[in-house]
Amino acid sequence: MPDPRGQAVAKQIIRSAGSISVNIEEGCARGLGTKSYLWFLRISLGSARESKGWYYRGRKLLSAKTLEHRLALLDEIIALLVTEFGRHRHS
Repeated sequence: MPDPRGQAVAKQIIRSAGSISVNIEEGCARGLGTKSYLWFLRISLGSARESKGWYYRGRKLLSAKTLEHRLALLDEIIALLVTEFGRHRHS
């Protein structure tokens, strides 16, 4: 992207989206159901929501079809994280 604003948004999307999986992996390494696991799931959830925000801010940089697809994927990720967090929170 030649526009520096688009480059900045793209960098933020890469950073926040990458943080989702990294924190899930870190949490799993700490042991499923542990306090650390739940902490890293919560961070992953925040990163997923942040990614949605960055996609919204960059909505004019992508086609409507691409934007809709990526936001739908993030909605699925958020739903899965919320479900997993809920399964373990009261254990």
